[in-house]
Amino acid sequence: MEYALQNMDVGLVLLDAGRRVTALNPAAVRMLGDRAAGLVGAFLHDLHPPSHRAKVELLLAAATDPAAPASACSMMIALPGRVLVVKASALTLGDGPPVTALMLMEAAKPAAVAAPPAVAPPAPAEPLVKLPVEKGQGLVLLDPADAVYLQADGHYTTVHTAEGAFFCGLPLSELESRLDPRSFVRTHRGYIVNLRHAQAVERRDGRAAFVMAAPGAPRVPVSRARGEALKKRLAL
Repeated sequence: MEYALQNMDVGLVLLDAGRRVTALNPAAVRMLGDRAAGLVGAFLHDLHPPSHRAKVELLLAAATDPAAPASACSMMIALPGRVLVVKASALTLGDGPPVTALMLMEAAKPAAVAAPPAVAPPAPAEPLVKLPVEKGQGLVLLDPADAVYLQADGHYTTVHTAEGAFFCGLPLSELESRLDPRSFVRTHRGYIVNLRHAQAVERRDGRAAFVMAAPGAPRVPVSRARGEALKKRLAL
């Protein structure tokens, strides 16, 4: 607090008994900026809009009243980019007429709100070169091109190929983000098809399905929510 007071800039504007500005100190000129030009000799009331002149008169009257509370001798002035606190005090200089001193102090600026730290976008998923599937007691690295379609199995996935179905420990959502999107398309909440193995689109009872080129011509459902996007994708 002591340090802040020592470094506080205080402007001073002197008024004569007729409410005219007689002098400004350099700090007041800095605070008022362009408004300081031509102030000396100006009538104080002319510097305020009519709606504020009554408040200014009350401020000046309180400055001459020893019983007036400190709050009555102060007012706030909003300027572009800053707010000033104006404190009025009556002065008697020797045998001369009384003058009024207006002290200008810049109101404390609100602490700047720190910008939230920038959040780096998530790194793109690493493309899958091989599909890890279980076969017998071991793990086989399957070529993704051999996958006809993939089916969600709880938190895991069943990979269907022309040679059979295999268990994969990765969830369908991760496989969707890591398989080549030019070939693999999510057709349904629980299915991804490899378009390279799709041989037809079939519609039954208002529902569409891909007919896959694999033993038994398996059909993979297409949800209504994804149907329009797939029609555009395949220019249907």
